[in-house]
Amino acid sequence: MRVLAALLLSALLLPAAAAPSTNDAWSLDRLFTRPYLWGTWPTQLAWAKHAHILGFLWNAHGETFRDLYVYNADTKKLTRLTNLKGLKDPLNDTEAERDPIRKEYLPPQAGLTAFSLSEDGAKAVFSYRRDLYLVHTTGGEILRLTKTKAAEVDPRFSPDGAKIAFTQGGQIFVLTLNGGMLEQRTDVHAPASLTGFRWSPDGKYLAYSVEPRPERLMPLPIYSGEFVTASPFTRSVAGDAPSLIEYYVVESTGDNPPRLLDTGKGFESRPLQWSPDSRYLLVALEAPNYKSEDVRVADINTAKSKVVFHQTDDRWIELSEAGWEPTSKHIWLTSDQSGFSHLYTVALDGTNLQQITKGAWEIHRDPFSSSPQWIGDSIYYSSTAAGAAERQFYKVKADGSAAPERLSNNQGLNIAWVSEDGKQQALLRADMKNPFDLYVNGDRVTTSPLPEFYKTDWAETRFFTYPSLKDHKPVSARLLLPPGYNPGDPNQKPRPAIVYIHGSGAATSVLAQWGSYQEQRFVFNNYLAHQGFVILEMDYRGSTNYGRDWRTGVYLYMGGPDLEDVLGGVEYLKSLKNIDMSHIGLWGWSYGGFMTAMGMFRAPAVFKAGAAFSGVYDWRNYNAVYTGQRLTTPAENPEAFERSSPIHFCGQLQNHLLIVHGMADDNVLFQDAVQLTEKLIHEGRPFEESFYPEENHSYARDESLISAFSRAARFFEQYLMPGQDPPR
Repeated sequence: MRVLAALLLSALLLPAAAAPSTNDAWSLDRLFTRPYLWGTWPTQLAWAKHAHILGFLWNAHGETFRDLYVYNADTKKLTRLTNLKGLKDPLNDTEAERDPIRKEYLPPQAGLTAFSLSEDGAKAVFSYRRDLYLVHTTGGEILRLTKTKAAEVDPRFSPDGAKIAFTQGGQIFVLTLNGGMLEQRTDVHAPASLTGFRWSPDGKYLAYSVEPRPERLMPLPIYSGEFVTASPFTRSVAGDAPSLIEYYVVESTGDNPPRLLDTGKGFESRPLQWSPDSRYLLVALEAPNYKSEDVRVADINTAKSKVVFHQTDDRWIELSEAGWEPTSKHIWLTSDQSGFSHLYTVALDGTNLQQITKGAWEIHRDPFSSSPQWIGDSIYYSSTAAGAAERQFYKVKADGSAAPERLSNNQGLNIAWVSEDGKQQALLRADMKNPFDLYVNGDRVTTSPLPEFYKTDWAETRFFTYPSLKDHKPVSARLLLPPGYNPGDPNQKPRPAIVYIHGSGAATSVLAQWGSYQEQRFVFNNYLAHQGFVILEMDYRGSTNYGRDWRTGVYLYMGGPDLEDVLGGVEYLKSLKNIDMSHIGLWGWSYGGFMTAMGMFRAPAVFKAGAAFSGVYDWRNYNAVYTGQRLTTPAENPEAFERSSPIHFCGQLQNHLLIVHGMADDNVLFQDAVQLTEKLIHEGRPFEESFYPEENHSYARDESLISAFSRAARFFEQYLMPGQDPPR
């Protein structure tokens, strides 16, 4: 197996440790060689608007490549529509595929990432390798619609299914099927860029959004090919002004020019929504200072808009989700202005704002979840009402006249998509013994895990809360237990422990679900537990689904209050009386990598060893929106950026640090790892590092994951297992 890691020891080289002993079931080679034991769960669920046809992307064999499937809820028939993995298309080979060296290191293909169903459920269209394809949902031959060097992406059926709109070269085109005409419907001029579009429900119009001034272009160097290349990509940095958005409406055919809608100034992170009667557009816009939002309704005939909901937050706003009531007279939206994210309704003219759900729980869009749906006289949603670790499915009367009715009855996560007529329910379901799989009306449709998954002795999980070191507020957490370990028995031999810190900073990781926030990292934590480490993870301040105050608790100080939440977890470990407090480790990815560095530098006597994967070490390098929300700008609050950036405290490092980073990372740039490396050398601090030339922010190649996790496992065994400390 070719390993892509380039091990760069820029400081004191430490003696190599023997690989941890494992049985075959707990070999990192087996765990991280596809097909993965836990499989590949279904994604991108979507019902046809006027049929009981459900489309989704899936791989039934645990491989990476997702193909398109449909399930007919009336006949209970599952059909695989595509088998594209072997398709060769030299015309659209990537830069890596054409490079004589890089082509040996290609990542596994991801397959399809999106599709569109016709409203009658008869056809599906999708883009693959930058060309368009059409297939009937009963199966059969796939029709290739384009074969060009240019990229045709984001295809969408017109409401009558007779046309397909798509983008090519930053413009919207409309293709009439069955030998009809191809029309270009936009003429967006650089530097402006098209960001998205939607058909009107009557098919007469296309609404689209444009960034007049896109983010700056930055080079992304690739060192592993025949020659060093540096392709440009868009990326803001702290202090950049956010890219504002403009909305246009254009007729779907004909010669009339587009019309610019007057929607004020702001930027979007939610797609625009047409009213069912095709008269209005609903947009949610965040202010450039991130402290307020407007939900607006734009009249496409007058091109004027009206604010129907406005909210402010003196820290930063969480932008509302929003959608329409079936008669186009009312709007639903989410807001945490009450302290927790809940459902509201408001009339088309902005009157009669009503809070529909209430309580110390949230309706929040997670990466795995669906948006609320207003169907008939009820709104359907998933929420944390049964506890922050769970997602249960509910419906509530849209007028707020009755208490919510719980529709799901399984512990864990239950995320539903309801058909347009309200008669069919697709549910993604997961619990502590099962990853996500698809059920329709209670019938299981997919089985994603391999049979070996259920024969594997995954670590036992214990859920609990502990008080933060900052203010004694409860922190939701869980332990992964090594075989034979009982946290309630103080007479057991003390065990070393590793604190895992989830990424994103805003995610939720303490979930009653196998795999939790990210399956690969969850599996590595299970591996570490089977090597004898007690694993602690928590939803520190900044994590979502715990209310507005918790979500914004890191304002102007990342790595401060949240680190005190982590240190409260260390105090909890101490209270167990059977943890070896002289051998506590720390690891995390992305924001978790940042927090690992903060822990090693700001609490240097607490943690014996830390492995920081893909971490931010100077927030001035990171993107403008994330940093602007939490820290404002370097010019406005330079002290907030300094106290939140680990690079300024690395001279305090006392123990063992491993830095791991992908050199092709376009999210947290490799620059962060290089800058921290140089600063540690300058400070005379010993450390280790491992860089992966072909990897982005999340590693795609099995060999990279095996290499990185093997190195981290050896690192922790070397420094955390008593009696194995080498001289420094």
